[in-house]
Amino acid sequence: MTSLHWNSMCKLKWSDWLETQCSKEHMTELDRREFSEKRRSEIGEIIFEVTEAVEGGYNARALGHSIFTQGDDWGDLKAMARDAVLCHFDESEVPKVIRLHLVTQETITD
Repeated sequence: MTSLHWNSMCKLKWSDWLETQCSKEHMTELDRREFSEKRRSEIGEIIFEVTEAVEGGYNARALGHSIFTQGDDWGDLKAMARDAVLCHFDESEVPKVIRLHLVTQETITD
């Protein structure tokens, strides 16, 4: 490993912001704000893959994140997805856009 100061390494690795690279406990307040703003700009939107549930309603799974939610109808699903995103991310990191992508499966035979 090079002898770069940890702060320089963090700034050089914005795209690879894994927690193992930079310890948030050692960041100054300014570094924390810059880190959060950069991360938020990288997570500008989140996409949910939505499928119809067998028992009725909808299931939604976020792509690239550990978020899963359900709703009885489309309006309920939108509210549940918004709530799940707000619970999952820190306040400064919440994506600006939430997309719900409805996926349907259909079999066509001759």
